[in-house]
Amino acid sequence: MTTVLDQLKKQLAENPAGILENIAKEHQVSVADTIRCLPEDMWRELDGSHFERIIKEIPEWGAVTTIANTGDMIFEVSGVFPRGTFARGYYNLKKTEGGFSGHIKEDACHAILFLKRPFFSKLSASINFINADGDCYLKIFLGRDEDGKLRADQLEKFHALSDWV
Repeated sequence: MTTVLDQLKKQLAENPAGILENIAKEHQVSVADTIRCLPEDMWRELDGSHFERIIKEIPEWGAVTTIANTGDMIFEVSGVFPRGTFARGYYNLKKTEGGFSGHIKEDACHAILFLKRPFFSKLSASINFINADGDCYLKIFLGRDEDGKLRADQLEKFHALSDWV
């Protein structure tokens, strides 16, 4: 396994772009391990115990893009991430104006990986919620301004949440 991860680190040092789930599948490693193979200045990791603090702050950020990637489909919703409450083992998202709602298993989050890297020739920044298998079950990408750059206000909050230095 170490050899695979060493090779992946070398590959991602040369080209950190690409769909993480595809890269993970190609190398038969988890998405979390794939992110951890990126250059260290591109990611920060927090323990899953920070889930509540982080998930409750994101609705204050304004429009973001929320993604769920099962491998067979990539589902994206752009807009304000819904507020939620905890009940019956889930964080229950209140329906937004656009109809975005759902339920996130409360104890599913084992790690939170903050990621800043080039993607399709632009800098992207996302919060990646990782389960016990190292799979990413939820991604929240920062919004962009009218020039296509990451929103400065969101990037500042992203850095503060992740203790990015």
